Amino acid sequence: MDFTTVAKLRKYLSVKHHLPGRIRIAFDKSIITDPEALALVKSPPKMPDAVKKTSLNIFSKSIVIEYDANRIPPQMLEDLINAPSDEVASGIVEKLYALLYES
Repeated sequence: MDFTTVAKLRKYLSVKHHLPGRIRIAFDKSIITDPEALALVKSPPKMPDAVKKTSLNIFSKSIVIEYDANRIPPQMLEDLINAPSDEVASGIVEKLYALLYES
């Protein structure tokens, strides 16, 4: 899963718990009925190297992302998940990738 995938799936996601460097994201079970969402999850692009680890827990319906809070501003991750529109989400993804790859 990469940030573009997170942006596309955000309607199924909510921040459950967040400390700088570690975010737990809950996902709605209706994600399994969306063919586009399933396709994104089955063949996800790789996260940038500022993301140290991701883990999926099907039973708690959550994803944990551990990341370098010095390279990824914590508030940007929450803003991405809570973005009110595709345009806002796309802008946040662009800013994240600019921070990570244009430095």
